Amino acid sequence: MFIGRERELADLNAMYDQDKFQLFVLYGRRRVGKTTLLNEFCKGKDAIFYSAEQSNDKLNLEKFSAHVFEFYGEMTLEPFSSWENALLYIHNRQQEKRLVLVFDEFPYLARRNMAILSVLQHLIDHTLQQGCLFIVLCGSYMGFMEKDVLGSKSPIFGRRTGQLHMKSFDYKDSMHFLEPFPDEEKMKLYGAFGGTALYLQQVESKKSFEENIKDAFLRVTAYLYEEPLLLLRQEVQEPGVYSAIIEAIAAGASKASEIAAKTGEEQAKCIKYIKTLCNLGILYKETPFGEKDSSRKTLYGISDFMFRFWYRYVFGNRTLIETGAQESVWKKRIEPDYNNYMGLVFEKVCRDYLLRENSAGELPILFTSIGRWWGTDPATRQQVEIDLIANDGNDYLICECKWRNAPLELSVLNKLRQRADVFNKNRRETWYYLFSRTSFTSAVLEEAKRDDHVVLVDLKRLLR
Repeated sequence: MFIGRERELADLNAMYDQDKFQLFVLYGRRRVGKTTLLNEFCKGKDAIFYSAEQSNDKLNLEKFSAHVFEFYGEMTLEPFSSWENALLYIHNRQQEKRLVLVFDEFPYLARRNMAILSVLQHLIDHTLQQGCLFIVLCGSYMGFMEKDVLGSKSPIFGRRTGQLHMKSFDYKDSMHFLEPFPDEEKMKLYGAFGGTALYLQQVESKKSFEENIKDAFLRVTAYLYEEPLLLLRQEVQEPGVYSAIIEAIAAGASKASEIAAKTGEEQAKCIKYIKTLCNLGILYKETPFGEKDSSRKTLYGISDFMFRFWYRYVFGNRTLIETGAQESVWKKRIEPDYNNYMGLVFEKVCRDYLLRENSAGELPILFTSIGRWWGTDPATRQQVEIDLIANDGNDYLICECKWRNAPLELSVLNKLRQRADVFNKNRRETWYYLFSRTSFTSAVLEEAKRDDHVVLVDLKRLLR
């Protein structure tokens, strides 16, 4: 079943219907659904779909040649002598007929032969743009795709006709995979499986949250039991070091110095490896709202919730799991800690909610930036944090996100107002958004009735 990429598919089909040359660049981290989208796009269309391999240029060209000749029903021809000849052959065969030509895992191809980008540039400028090929370059290594394919120094810079950085589903789209479950269990499952369709498909609707966790993560034969390590081995040269960095972050280290201390690696080396993990879409870099990307307050986190869950609860407990202690891992490691784990997940959900509401024009402001903020209160000299801040000029949304069983109290709102003043006293107008897993005390409900700048959002409203 094809779920959640209808808008992207519609955009691709609209480009296809223009019946002119197209060069589309699609990129995003592994397992996010790029190939699924392209397969759906290619349905009912003439298409050559080549998935490049981690091999040398000669073997990739030979295998691509076989795909091309099979498509045209000419099985006895010799492989093309060059990529230029291969593309010219296809162009000449498709002078007046649309064809989708997909190069999946394009970085495998281009990194073995960087000249292929220059070949594409020359052919687009002098030949291909007069035809009606629809070429798609698809890749998972985001650093390469952004710099070497889309970057200003790329030979094909300015030649693309469209691009898409494909990301994991947000919480709302992920819920399509979790429909039978109660709202709270949906959120908890999303916290473990994340927004990747392939991972969400591991959830079984007839099982409880606990059963799904045990079956998907705590069985040595389960699909997700080895998934993060298998992905790392596929992408990097020293998976052990990269794995140690992710484990350190999952355990609470967020600054480069803390990560270096936990892993025992030099800080400069850690930063280099962290950058690679960010390029792969596994980690993210975060600075306080309103500060530059080069801020000394930079923190790092795990982008994918499945990775975050796995490194927090599975990686360090593999010996226990492999000796049959799955039940103990659940009862002593996961179940008592899971509400703490869900705090950051809930913040991400609240952020996605605001982004959706903002796009629909349903907020009191149309914000242009959103993020988390942390800093020092000069009066108390203590570190203070604000879960989410969004602004449009001098108008702000200041947000608190609480994943806990108790109703959210008025003291939370009062502290949020104080922290908002620490952040910026020169705000013109401010709305306070309170997000609660459960409900709100009567005092908070009364305050929201009295002050229309106080907005309350519970789980039901988040998932409506």
